[in-house]
Amino acid sequence: MDFNELITDFASRHSIEGLAIEDNTAFIDVDNIPVAFADVGDDVLISAVIGEPPTEGRAEFAELLLEANLESNTFFGKSRENGNYILSRRIPFSGVDAATFDSALEAIINAAETWRKLLEDFRPAAEAAAKADTADTLDLGAGSFMQV
Repeated sequence: MDFNELITDFASRHSIEGLAIEDNTAFIDVDNIPVAFADVGDDVLISAVIGEPPTEGRAEFAELLLEANLESNTFFGKSRENGNYILSRRIPFSGVDAATFDSALEAIINAAETWRKLLEDFRPAAEAAAKADTADTLDLGAGSFMQV
C-alpha cells in the first residue's frame, strides 16, 4: 500500500470528506489536535501537535520530552515553522494495513492528549516557581547598602 492509497482508504473508512493530499502530506484535526500524515520514503510519518513551549521552565519541559523519547516508539520534536512541540511516529509502508494505521493514530492521539495536559499543568507550576525565585531574591538597590 502506498501513501495515497493509505490516506484515501483511511478517509473512506472514517467518512472524512475532503482529506486532501498535497505535496505528499495530508492534515486532519482529531479531538482538536492537529495531525499530519507525510510520505517520507518507505514510511508514513504521523505527527500530532502538542503545543507551544512554556514561557517559564522551557528547558525543564524539553528535558522531560527528551527522556520520554527513550521510552516509546514515538519521538518528540519541535516544529521549525511555528516552534510547537510535536509527537511523531514512523510506520513502514511494507507492514501497514488499516488496523495498524488506525492503531498507531489512536496511540499518538492518546499520547498527545496526555502530553498536552502535562504541558497545560506545567505552565502554572513553572510560572509560580519563577515568581517564587524572584520573590526570594534580595532587593539590593542603592538604598539597600549601608556604609561600614
